[in-house]
Amino acid sequence: MSRQYYLGEVLKGGTRALGLAGVENARYDAEELLGHVTGVSPRELLVHRDMALDEETVKRYFSLIERRGEHYPLQYLLQEWDFYNLSFTVKEGVLIPRPETELLVDIALQFLKKYHTDGPPARVLDLCSGSGCVGITVERNFPNCDVTAVEKSDQACAIIRGNMERNHTERFTLLQGDLFDGPAAFGIDRADLILANPPYLTKEEMGSLQAEVGYEPSLALYGGEDGLIFYRAIAKQWSPVLRNDGLCAVEIGEQQGESVAEIFADFSDNIKVFKDYSGLPRVVVSGPSFFLTI
Repeated sequence: MSRQYYLGEVLKGGTRALGLAGVENARYDAEELLGHVTGVSPRELLVHRDMALDEETVKRYFSLIERRGEHYPLQYLLQEWDFYNLSFTVKEGVLIPRPETELLVDIALQFLKKYHTDGPPARVLDLCSGSGCVGITVERNFPNCDVTAVEKSDQACAIIRGNMERNHTERFTLLQGDLFDGPAAFGIDRADLILANPPYLTKEEMGSLQAEVGYEPSLALYGGEDGLIFYRAIAKQWSPVLRNDGLCAVEIGEQQGESVAEIFADFSDNIKVFKDYSGLPRVVVSGPSFFLTI
């Protein structure tokens, strides 16, 4: 006779296993994974604590718990993650969307609403697009723009295409290629807004990654020995295509505000570093930035 399993006890076992494995927020992760395999919203699991589960569901759940206990990222196990007000497919091969990156979207939308609500659609570039979360979110939240994403990775481009379909984009174009080839290689000669969350970890930082981050693609993490090679390329090669009243906004590591601001200062007289919602330097803006109230 097979044993009867109940949701509440299974959740307790999953939480305990993750806690023993040293996973932060063990309860949250256990709830997300159980919601994933049962179809019950993680917020409603306790309401259904007495729901019976079949053995196959329980086995599937604890196989995910085991993998998470090895510090494999939760987002890759779920294969989806929310960013801003949308949901994105997230798999190995792309950087996991992080809440601090939402500041980049906030800055973009504030700029677009102020300067491009009327008139022809704003031309937006999303460099180092990854999962496409930044560019797609901007396109979905501001109707008067056309977004062009530039991404080098084959895996990432496949995921972007899926996310374009998932989020029903209408004015979003994906171009595959190397950012270092410059805008002319993509037939781009003008833009109103450039956005980028480029790789920015240094050689030293790559050698001391958290266990979870180690599963993310090095192509999306490593920014050269000093972590700044992508910023130099964006400032030198890409910022010249901005219109006179255009804006460039790039996400940075929390120690890079001064260095990245100096790079862009060679190409613009108007530079500002914005802090994220934890109070850490997070976005460098070049262009008409001082209107921003964030």
